[in-house]
Amino acid sequence: MTTEVVATLDHDQMAWGWRIPFLASVLIMGFAIWVRLSLKESPVFEAREDVVDGEAVSTEKLAEVVDFDTLAQAAKSRKGRSFFAAFFLRFGQAGNSGMIQTYLISYITATLLLAPSVGTNVVIFSSLCGFATVPIVGALSDKFGRKTMYIIMSSISLALVFPMIDMISTKDINSVFAGYIIVHQSSVLALASLENLTMSEIFGARNRYTQLALAKELAAIIATGVSPVIAAALVVTMHGSWLPVAIIIAFFTFCTLVASIVMPEVAGRDLTKLNDSEPGEALFGPFARRERAKRGLPAPEEEWRA
Repeated sequence: MTTEVVATLDHDQMAWGWRIPFLASVLIMGFAIWVRLSLKESPVFEAREDVVDGEAVSTEKLAEVVDFDTLAQAAKSRKGRSFFAAFFLRFGQAGNSGMIQTYLISYITATLLLAPSVGTNVVIFSSLCGFATVPIVGALSDKFGRKTMYIIMSSISLALVFPMIDMISTKDINSVFAGYIIVHQSSVLALASLENLTMSEIFGARNRYTQLALAKELAAIIATGVSPVIAAALVVTMHGSWLPVAIIIAFFTFCTLVASIVMPEVAGRDLTKLNDSEPGEALFGPFARRERAKRGLPAPEEEWRA
């Protein structure tokens, strides 16, 4: 809303108007601090084997409170695999976010020479559409699994990115809105919905926060910091062509697709386990059933009854 207000200001008013979004963010920050201070520890944290009286025990005392089999399983888990899977899931989504939510708006204004309000309005409208897209994709992943939906949505994004960016390049306002909304939903918001669910499930309880934060922030810094610069240089070199934009978005989406194929299914796995995700731990979706059968484990419905 504040961005929309600023977009309506003339040149003289912008001398002070640019401060409006920053001042408005104070309210959001205050609310966020209040929410954070009011939060209690989650039941998942309290139920961990390495948590005593609401606090995780030190590494030195871990063996005193956790049984040998649990420690052995955590020790044998393949270190780094989950981190790199999470890194590239985030790398693809963050790269698409930087390209579509940042650079593509500049492309619409500076290269296609459309009014600045077009870029602002299309982002706002598409984000509002995300209020439907995000929960729908998340709900489908609860039923069919994170891995399944990642593969489906990444494949859809790859199929749509070139025709949608081409549609935007026509400069027709209706085509710009349609193309942007479709590519934004499929390549950014749908993947963000899955990412927010998957990232906490892919890591073990002992180092979840550290690995999750490192994977998310490192991938985002690299992807969003480099891609718009490369895209801008290529677009100038190719005299305003839309192809570099589509190719870079397709590259990031492909990274997500490969990571989703390599990762095990994680939907429904026990979040109190100390080890990172392993095939056969998930309970939802066709990949969960396949992984459990391959390891000789009972089907998910039998696990629920037990």
